[in-house]
Amino acid sequence: MSRPVAGRDPSLDSFRGLDVLLMILVNVQGNPDAAFAMLTHADWNGLTFADLVFPVFLLIVGLSAPLALDKPGHVFSWIAICRRVFLLFLIGVVLSWLIRPTLDHEMIRWSGVLQRIAIVYLVCAAVILARRSAILPMVIAILLLLIHSWMLLKVGTPEGGAPGMKPGEGISGWLDQNLIPGRVLRKTWEPEGVLSTLTACANGLIGVAVMRWIKGRDVGNSRLALAGFAMLAAGLALTPILPLNKNLWTASFALVTCGIGIIFWAWLRAVWPYIGESRLALWTVSLGQAALTLYVVHTLLIAIIVRKLPGGETIWDISYQGLARAGLPAPLTSLLYAVIAAALSCAVLPCLKRRGWVLKV
Repeated sequence: MSRPVAGRDPSLDSFRGLDVLLMILVNVQGNPDAAFAMLTHADWNGLTFADLVFPVFLLIVGLSAPLALDKPGHVFSWIAICRRVFLLFLIGVVLSWLIRPTLDHEMIRWSGVLQRIAIVYLVCAAVILARRSAILPMVIAILLLLIHSWMLLKVGTPEGGAPGMKPGEGISGWLDQNLIPGRVLRKTWEPEGVLSTLTACANGLIGVAVMRWIKGRDVGNSRLALAGFAMLAAGLALTPILPLNKNLWTASFALVTCGIGIIFWAWLRAVWPYIGESRLALWTVSLGQAALTLYVVHTLLIAIIVRKLPGGETIWDISYQGLARAGLPAPLTSLLYAVIAAALSCAVLPCLKRRGWVLKV
């Protein structure tokens, strides 16, 4: 069981570990059509529990960056930053390829979760280098939210198409269709698309601003939670104009998810003195410290179970059908399948750690 590492925030490591664990539960639902509604993504507008996982992780990326890049004696190296960004992006592309291997370059998906994390981290690092304050990242985050909202509401396509916020419509859909090389996941739009990356970066920059704020002023957990509630309220206030939408990553979505993430972290920080030495807490810390490795392991598991057997069915289908024979309700069966996948992914980590095979980029 990992102990907190000097210079790290164990509650933040735990937060990251819990979030990656939830990401696995969402990604490996045995039957997404039968799963509990809150564990599947909203079709378009709306917000489910599953929709919180990725934006909260980007908030955590922003919260974590100042701990590493602002610490005393740290020498900022653009070579190290760019190396990390490149490796994250490359790993994301390779994992996507392993799930759907192809020799057709037009069918390679260049966008994805790790690719977006790489871009957000790069933006956060650049802002951290530019000025040692909490104000600049928050100002840039607000500007990105405003620019994104203006483009969604007011900017049409170069061919004369009207602004729109339906799948594949407006400038967001046009940018995905024309600027993303290779395969666009949803054909006319991409969940990790071009325009939505602006507001995804806002999630990370809000994290940078919050971490610098609490470190610079010794902010208590109640004030931190209050800031989270303020963001949540601001996001909800925008929903009549900008509906909550993960695929477009609307400003309301960015603010609501950041608000919820900050509220939860404030609570976790408050209870950490009482639970921080428990085996469960230390286990979540260990998951958070090896988050990239855990994510890669679960993606490799997906790459295996989506393979088709000679009969035409996938390992995923056959294993889920076997589990379904237990007679549990379909939503519980789907959740149990995800829990087993998460347990398998987590069980591999100690073995990898003992051999020193933990990814650090």
